[in-house]
Amino acid sequence: MSARPSRAPGSARILLGISVTAEQAARLRDAGPRRDFLELDAAVEGEIHYQPEPRRRWHRLGRWLGPHVVQAWRMAGATARGDVVFADSEHLGLPLLLFLWLRGRKPERTVILAHLPGKWWKRAMLRVFTRLRSPGTLLLHSVSQREIVATALPSSWSTRLIAYQADTRFWDTEPRADGSGEVSTPPTIVAVGSEHRDYETLLLAVADLPARVVIAAGSHWARSLAGVDAVPPNVEYTDEVLSFRQLRELYRSATAVVVPLHDVPNQSGITTILEAMSMGIPVITTASRGQREAIAGPLVLGDGTFDFDATADRGPHVLEAARPPAGLLTAPEESTGLYVPPCDAAALRHALQAVIEDPALAARLGGAGAASVRGSFALERFVDAIASELTARAPVPDEPRIEVAR
Repeated sequence: MSARPSRAPGSARILLGISVTAEQAARLRDAGPRRDFLELDAAVEGEIHYQPEPRRRWHRLGRWLGPHVVQAWRMAGATARGDVVFADSEHLGLPLLLFLWLRGRKPERTVILAHLPGKWWKRAMLRVFTRLRSPGTLLLHSVSQREIVATALPSSWSTRLIAYQADTRFWDTEPRADGSGEVSTPPTIVAVGSEHRDYETLLLAVADLPARVVIAAGSHWARSLAGVDAVPPNVEYTDEVLSFRQLRELYRSATAVVVPLHDVPNQSGITTILEAMSMGIPVITTASRGQREAIAGPLVLGDGTFDFDATADRGPHVLEAARPPAGLLTAPEESTGLYVPPCDAAALRHALQAVIEDPALAARLGGAGAASVRGSFALERFVDAIASELTARAPVPDEPRIEVAR
């Protein structure tokens, strides 16, 4: 296996591995919010490598191995010495590390944006594949995931926390398309998505609640749908995938958005949380192990009381450099959302009632949430953080280091 010739200093390419096909990317480009990978490509003048379109001659092999594996093999073959290589998921990044070694390619370094690297087999692959050749960085959104994987990396690799993103231009605070801007009667509670959602607890919480509840369990990103066998009369359930514009109008109809989660260690629900917060909609979510960066606010208990100490370690401040404007979260009344304990229907019902029955509280949560997204989770900030990692010269530390986005 022979490596390609080294590139001249200053001429290193940035190869961007994106986990969609070119056709899917084109549809997403025209579908609604700005796409982070296109914004990143423009920021670094990179070379995008999409997933290959399915073809009959490798369809069965590709289905068995997964499209990311085929994509990783091709991307490794296109890599030259001195390139900087980026993978937008560990599903692409892990086989890419292996194939770079097998094909004798020596990039300057590899950057992987990881979403759920904490599974045991992924940690095992990280431990082996990151030691094969080039140095690199693992970009993470979740404190819990960083804690799980940090010890698996060699001294030539580092971890870096970056805040997730929402396109605040698309997920805006404008009134409804019909121009009404009126509070829904009865109040409307909206739940969106399916990945790791605890809709069983939500159904128990909203039974006989004087509110309309809409569960849109279809998702552009979730790998499976959450099934609900029976629903109370005040609940509407659909697993149809809404367009981004349909979803935006659904958010605008909401008195509050609820993201009920199982107690998982990854940042499930983050997309829904940030979209709704960006639009100024009050958000209630489960205080799961992995969902602690987006919302700063109290834990609502089963007796209806608010416990601020229980969630003092949650919110954008855990990302340090991703803090909102100074003073935004210094007082309890400026919380950006509400938490409830996992699997606690009574607490979730109290949280929903608090927002429904207190319009002033709902307005404060919505306004503070929108400001927090613009200060910490805007698409531009997300792109700048990744671009700075791709364009910086690679450090070679003596031991694994942990950083946050600056």
